[in-house]
Amino acid sequence: RKGRPWSLPLEDRALLVAVYWRTNLTMRQLGPLFGVSKSAADRIIDHLGPLLALQPRKRFAKDAVLIVDGTLVPTRDHTVAER
Repeated sequence: RKGRPWSLPLEDRALLVAVYWRTNLTMRQLGPLFGVSKSAADRIIDHLGPLLALQPRKRFAKDAVLIVDGTLVPTRDHTVAER
């Protein structure tokens, strides 16, 4: 990658992405946790997130059992945020 180097080491950037995926925190909340701006947190997630994501399988064995995870991820109350 050319340009200015990242302010966080790779380990911390990977942790930032994992925390984002696990907690659903906003960039405004994540930035101060890692000592970066919200725009830097967003750039880290946009750049590193797809590289860390698992690639879906194209085909499965005919006798494969697949499990669908229906976990609900809590999000903020948008009606409160509008006030």
